[in-house]
Amino acid sequence: MEKKPLNKEVFSTTENLKAQVTFLKAGNSIPPCKMDNDVLFYFLTGEGSITVDNKTIRIISGDCVVVPHQAESRSINADTDLEILAVQGIK
Repeated sequence: MEKKPLNKEVFSTTENLKAQVTFLKAGNSIPPCKMDNDVLFYFLTGEGSITVDNKTIRIISGDCVVVPHQAESRSINADTDLEILAVQGIK
């Protein structure tokens, strides 16, 4: 995967799931947005934070966070280079 500031690579899509790996360079972020589906984020490498509905938690490699579709907003900030596995349900 190319190490651009933000790079997403979808590697599997089925009728019910989509899986992708996202690379987020240190100092960059995924801006706040609303997701229509539940999303499981598994942090493969790095450190940073995830904010869901104004609640921020620190994350490190090995952490897993599930963001339900009911959440109004989620964003991710990278303190170091982050690689994130994201698996989301498809309605």
